[in-house]
Amino acid sequence: MEYSIWTILWGILVYSILIRWLEQKGIVPKYIKSQGPIHTLHTEKGRKLLEKLAAPRGLWRIWGNIGVIVASLVMVATFVLLISSAFMVIQNPTPTALSQPRNVLIIPGVNEFLPWKVALEIFLGLIIGLVVHEGGHGIMCRVEKIKVKTMGLALFTILPIGAFVEPDDNSRKRASRTGQIRMFSGGVANNFLVAMVCFLLLFGPVSGGIGLGDGIAVGGILPGSPAEQAGIIEGDRVVGVEKGEMVEIWEVKRGDSDGVLRTTMDREIGIIGMSEEGPYKYRESVIGYGNDLLIEGAEVQTISGLKELIRTKDVVLVQIGGEEAQSIPMGALVSLVQKGPWMEEDETQWPPLGHIVVTNINGVRVMDSEALTDFLKESTPGVVVEIKYYEFLESENRWGKSEQKVQLGKHPDSQNGSGFLGVISSEGISGIEFDDIGIVEYPAETYLQILGGGDKGMANNEQVSFGSRMMIALQLPVLSATSANFSFNFAGFTADNTNFYSVGGSLEKVDWAVFKLANILFWTGWINFNLGLFNCIPTAPLDGGHILRKYVEIVIQRISKKELPQIANFVCRGVSVIMVMCLVVAIFGPSIFSG
Repeated sequence: MEYSIWTILWGILVYSILIRWLEQKGIVPKYIKSQGPIHTLHTEKGRKLLEKLAAPRGLWRIWGNIGVIVASLVMVATFVLLISSAFMVIQNPTPTALSQPRNVLIIPGVNEFLPWKVALEIFLGLIIGLVVHEGGHGIMCRVEKIKVKTMGLALFTILPIGAFVEPDDNSRKRASRTGQIRMFSGGVANNFLVAMVCFLLLFGPVSGGIGLGDGIAVGGILPGSPAEQAGIIEGDRVVGVEKGEMVEIWEVKRGDSDGVLRTTMDREIGIIGMSEEGPYKYRESVIGYGNDLLIEGAEVQTISGLKELIRTKDVVLVQIGGEEAQSIPMGALVSLVQKGPWMEEDETQWPPLGHIVVTNINGVRVMDSEALTDFLKESTPGVVVEIKYYEFLESENRWGKSEQKVQLGKHPDSQNGSGFLGVISSEGISGIEFDDIGIVEYPAETYLQILGGGDKGMANNEQVSFGSRMMIALQLPVLSATSANFSFNFAGFTADNTNFYSVGGSLEKVDWAVFKLANILFWTGWINFNLGLFNCIPTAPLDGGHILRKYVEIVIQRISKKELPQIANFVCRGVSVIMVMCLVVAIFGPSIFSG
């Protein structure tokens, strides 16, 4: 059942009032303290262990100083990030999957990006994160000779959201402000360290032992497609094809089967996407399978057959699904980039958003966007190319043929120094995306390379830093929401995708253990990084709020030579209010402002 935001908020309010009433009646135990829906469970056990762990005080102070630098930088980053996120929501309050309130909670099954299948790994990562975080606070307390009153667990209603170490206020106030900053920074520093260690292990020996299974990884099946009719399902791996003229025999490895399934595939061309800016007059009714495709009056069943018919012709008569036949150019549909090499050749001739169809470059036939991309990848900056293309002539209401010589620039995002034309390509042939199978391929190789597995893993690429690889890996669970190029998220090596991977050597028989270890490392690293990031937000009662206050107190004392706690309170409360407002806007704003 779906609940509205207001239902959830009203439920939290009623719960908070009820808990407050129970406290006044003396029903709630004294070791439980509440502030609205936030509860803390307190205990004095474990203080002797902290004393033993804090014995090498010199080493801990060095680590504490490193933690101060890290926590301070991240605190500033989170401040800027939250303010910019709030402004972006106000300017464009369009709801997204990431902006759903339920997706803020790290609860498998509730958060749509955290599946139940990895609940154990997520829970373990959360436990590790809370232990090392509060352990860091506790150890640094004793290093700075700050007494620890209690330790415990923090709950939002009945959901565990953190742990804590409660220092003795009088003892803490006697410690230096620098020592207090080290104490507050100790938790987040430990979280970031655990995250780094987890990803180092994952990128190295663990994912290094995982390889890519042969064949095509099936991430999804398009409705009405030949693949659906052939009985292929999500999670299958196509391991062999016996090609025929129109009918093919496909061999499929299914995750719950030891053998290989054989099925018959009757290819049928379908339209899976179409650009409104393309030369074919847009028709919603032609999207899908089952519509006849005629090229120059000849029926086409496969993409290879389509390309064969247009190989020697730039302009052909196209009829889809019984609609009126249209004479259109067939090539790569592109729009020009402002200040790009092509635009600079004649800026007066090209509107920034103009669409054209490229059909030929240097005598090479360009039939689709893929062919154009392949040509540019092999090209060299500075080379002059001759382009044949079609542009839409508004005055004549038709597509007219033109030619243009363009000197290629250097691609701004290319590492191999390929040429840059200055265009943005639409997928497919003239903006029409054709398909004759209906399989949505799962990017198994890409994900494995990001994690350091396979023959050419990203983790083995010296040109990509460890920090960059780690940042990319952290986005994998939400990749479909952050990148338009990916339709699938990666929640680890689960039953949904382990069919796409293999473990070789002596570990083949225990591949489940390798996958489980990889999942534990991935989610422990992910949880610890985000836990450290969240705690660095400069608002009370988070660590970032305490660190900010100490910095403010230091600055005030150096300027005025006095304590002036009222000014410190004003500044810190002001920043806290801003941060809370930004959090509320970032989480609830898209749903509230969009109506």
